[in-house]
Formats: sequence, C-alpha cells, structure tokens
Amino acid sequence: MKIWPRRRPAPAPPRANPTTIAVLEHDLLGIPPQPGTAAAAVIALRRIGTCLTHQPVDTSTMDSPQSVGVCVRCGAAMVLGDDGGWTVAVPS
Repeated sequence: MKIWPRRRPAPAPPRANPTTIAVLEHDLLGIPPQPGTAAAAVIALRRIGTCLTHQPVDTSTMDSPQSVGVCVRCGAAMVLGDDGGWTVAVPS
C-alpha cells in the first residue's frame, strides 16, 4: 500500500496595498491623496517629521541658495540653518 504525500495549500496571491500605491503616486507623479485616508496621514506625518533623531542627507544642487536635504528615516524635508544644524522645513 502506497501512501501519497500531502500537498501543501497554494500560497495566497499577493494583494495590492492601496495606501502604498497612493503614497507612490504622490511621490512620483504629484497626485495628492484623498483627504481622510491613510495615505493622506502618511504624507502629512512625513512632512512634519516623525523621527526622534533625524538622519539628514544633503540633496542640494549647485544652484540652490540654501542647503536642503531629506531625512533618510522619515522622508521629511530638511533645511541647513545658519548655525550648521538641520531643521525640518516648514511646508509652504
């Protein structure tokens, strides 16, 4: 008598994450997310900075009048002040 091996169930197909898609649309294409959604909250938190300790990376160009950067942890826009310290840029 031969015993047949049991088959494992097939893995669930990957599902799209609408929050990630909306954030990518905002970052890459400039399309604003719908107000009150999770994507709008993610982008708002990114603007104010959610890190306790930022890790800025200088992204300014030769034509920039002021040194600007981005925090690699939270993605907040940052500005290099006259005192040599990085601060979160205030959105206009």
